[in-house]
Amino acid sequence: MADVDFILKPMNDKIVVRPDKRTLSTVIIVDNKEADNMGTVIAVGPGKKINGRREAMPVQPGDYVRFGTMNNDHKEEYLKFQEYFHDNERYLIMSWQDVCFITERLEA
Repeated sequence: MADVDFILKPMNDKIVVRPDKRTLSTVIIVDNKEADNMGTVIAVGPGKKINGRREAMPVQPGDYVRFGTMNNDHKEEYLKFQEYFHDNERYLIMSWQDVCFITERLEA
């Protein structure tokens, strides 16, 4: 687990992501309706069981990922995130298959 003071143990192919906090400009008024789409993986489930074997999880705690976003029109949703709040911190519980890519941070 990556720097959290509680334990979440996702089941099967689920992961827990702490989305980035966005800082909007204080000089220019911006109407930002873009949904969260980047964050850090906090916890990873053991993988889905298929024919008695566990599927390997391609993401690990600490990975910085981009994930799909939910449509504002809930009739057309295809991603199913669950929000979880702990000590005023927001977390998203999702399938690892909702992750688009993992960003590797280069060291300078």
